[in-house]
Amino acid sequence: MPDIRYDTPLSKYIDYQHYLTENAGDNREILDRMCRNLSRAIRSELTPNQFRVIAFYYVEQMKMSEIAELLGVNVSTVSRTIKRGRARLQRCLKYSAPEFFREK
Repeated sequence: MPDIRYDTPLSKYIDYQHYLTENAGDNREILDRMCRNLSRAIRSELTPNQFRVIAFYYVEQMKMSEIAELLGVNVSTVSRTIKRGRARLQRCLKYSAPEFFREK
């Protein structure tokens, strides 16, 4: 988006936003495919421990320190488990929606 300046009429930005909205591609199909593949990847690629820790962190929205205390491990172990689980999922999902994982 262009720099917003106080001396530029607001209508210019509204028109630009309208243009972007009208010309944006529909990515619903890609997102649907990615969600289906994420569900499969969670069931087949994560270890039981990775699944449990990731579920606590993302679904239950627990802090890493709370998860560590609950499981009787160090916070760094929880952090590494989440990182490794996300990496496994990302590797699987790269093939279903590569446009979301392009290097910038």
